[in-house]
Amino acid sequence: MARSLRTSSALPAAVVMTAAPLLAACGGGNGDAPWIPLADERGGGARIAELVGEAGWLDPDDEDSDRCAVPPDRRAHVTGATLVAIDRFDETGEGAHGNYYVQDLADEPVAYSGITVFQPAFSPPDLRLVPGDVVDLSGMLTEFLGPSSGRFGDCRTLPEIGGTMSFRFEDRPPRPIRVPLDDLKRYASARRYIGMLVRVEGIKIARDPSSSGGRYTASINVGAGVPAADVPSLSNELYDLEAEGPPLAAGATFRSVTGVLTYFYGFKIAPRCPADFQAEGAPLPVDDACAP
Repeated sequence: MARSLRTSSALPAAVVMTAAPLLAACGGGNGDAPWIPLADERGGGARIAELVGEAGWLDPDDEDSDRCAVPPDRRAHVTGATLVAIDRFDETGEGAHGNYYVQDLADEPVAYSGITVFQPAFSPPDLRLVPGDVVDLSGMLTEFLGPSSGRFGDCRTLPEIGGTMSFRFEDRPPRPIRVPLDDLKRYASARRYIGMLVRVEGIKIARDPSSSGGRYTASINVGAGVPAADVPSLSNELYDLEAEGPPLAAGATFRSVTGVLTYFYGFKIAPRCPADFQAEGAPLPVDDACAP
């Protein structure tokens, strides 16, 4: 894949900051030069995990989400977020693409450190990004209740940010965080991983996949007692899973499936390429096989 388009002034922030010299002492004291810590290469803005947290406004008695006490939309400036994936696959043929998924830059990701970036603008306008790039975000943070024609229900929301993305420096795509399948059975626990690159082990397909309007999904077997709306699935949001993915007939099993965890009327694991599937008995990958 071609590298990102950069302007000549867009030097990686890490390079600029690490090039700053330490200031020497100017007489007096013990003669030692004072130690001045380098600036944080991730920047001084907020971290996603500081802005997105538990959904304390959930209300199972408000099925139509009519009385939800969700936080108001607010300005947010996030720095040092890693680009996880870009939705370039228009599965419906009606422009169902354009979202970016980012998470806080960290060797060990923490809960709530991912978010959906809804159809962003770029600074400079001709900036082109690839997964692994570290970016800054400036825009409006929203807890989206769902389309006005039919909200998600129970005051469930999708945290997302709309605004401008700018380049900070190049890095590698994040390693997936291992998520227990049980965490995906309930909105409150699955919300912790929205927008993040996850790896879920012990996947079994519950029933033959369905295809409607170009959207192709396969439900994951999570056992009995889980409401239909809470059953997670695999989806074709990020690549042509139906044509290029493994067979997903009822009963198919995988040692693990990796992908971006998305939410829209239910949780879905969105694999990015065929290598996000690990067959039974195959070793778990050490590196990201879908990295550009």
